[in-house]
Amino acid sequence: MKNSSNFILLIIFLFQIQCMAQSTECATDYIHNKLMQTDSAYRKQVHLLKSQVEVSIQNNLKSKLKSTIYNIPVVVHVIHLGEPIGTGSNISTAQIQGAINGLNDRFKNIIGTGLDIGIDFCLAVRNPNGYPTNGINRVNGSVLPNYQTLGIKYGDDTTCIGPNDPTVKDLSRWPVSDYYNIWVVNKICPSYIGGYAYYPWGADYDGTVINYNEMTEAGVVLTHEVGHGFNLQHTFNGDGNNYCPIDTNCLVDGDYLCDTPPHKQSDCGSSNPCTDNGIWDNSKYNYMSYCFPSQANGRFTSGGKDRMQATMLVYPRASLANSLGCGTVGINESSSSNLFSVYPNPANNQINVKVEANLLGSVYTVYDNTGKAVLAGKIKSENTIIELDNLSGGIYLFSVGDNLKQTFKIIKE
Repeated sequence: MKNSSNFILLIIFLFQIQCMAQSTECATDYIHNKLMQTDSAYRKQVHLLKSQVEVSIQNNLKSKLKSTIYNIPVVVHVIHLGEPIGTGSNISTAQIQGAINGLNDRFKNIIGTGLDIGIDFCLAVRNPNGYPTNGINRVNGSVLPNYQTLGIKYGDDTTCIGPNDPTVKDLSRWPVSDYYNIWVVNKICPSYIGGYAYYPWGADYDGTVINYNEMTEAGVVLTHEVGHGFNLQHTFNGDGNNYCPIDTNCLVDGDYLCDTPPHKQSDCGSSNPCTDNGIWDNSKYNYMSYCFPSQANGRFTSGGKDRMQATMLVYPRASLANSLGCGTVGINESSSSNLFSVYPNPANNQINVKVEANLLGSVYTVYDNTGKAVLAGKIKSENTIIELDNLSGGIYLFSVGDNLKQTFKIIKE
């Protein structure tokens, strides 16, 4: 009888632990659905981004960009309560740096069981005016009525009378075209919300909001929210909280990924009640689920990488690749050998292509972000000038030789 009682107590204890683990939720979907209903500009941008990303993935553009590493400048706005640095909501610089390190370790798959996404986040070293910075802004948010007691209000819940999202962010924000903004707040109302982010939008308040006690190296909330910020849905997207998501076409249903089996938000057990197809762990231990992956088993999938990489090719995230916030242009890429170089990059109206003699006479092709060839010609000399006047600003893939043997990313300003 004693053993039975102990067993029951153990079950209750584990249940309490599970409930505490799942008490932190993400408000991204609520904000997204609300904006889709009320903001025509947001709705138009979401539909445009969705179609552009689908085209890029379907055209297999990812195979041409597999060596691309995007450096994303981050600015962290700490909206504190006036505490000394390192106390309470005014978290220390070391804690912030640790959180960014943890974010990078997950995106690079240094920890976890996924793969390297090819996106690297750096605390900005240059501010919008070109002056040195550590990428951290600290602002006393207690000047806003009810911020100290209630924190930031993300929705339209009438029981939450704290300052709303734009009011708090107006205390400190940098241009979203050049920096990915992260706001660290003392509370989010309702209190069970750990963070939220906007899907790629490009408006003034685009970015991630996170509770200060979730902004840690070991925590996965920042990784989850930034995943949203770079266009990943919840793995249970479309479940309505109580039924299995439709999965007729994995590219347009559910989370729009084909390697994350559809499931209900609450399903985190040893098997997936919604389907036997696919690798259940890809959803169960995904950073975009609510199953709280550990340091050992957390992951993004190949499909998630494709989607984030495709998102980096189009507005609004494409402009981050051209930011000087990290100290250098945001794209690090070289051809598979030293057979040619392209400069200047970014470019205005023309680029110079310097090639080795064995590439003379080779065909060059310039592809846009959908994989469509928009410019072509032949390399006629070891220093060939290519005019870009007819191309609009953006990111392009430049290739020389047959079968895309030599490739380079170029930016037209």
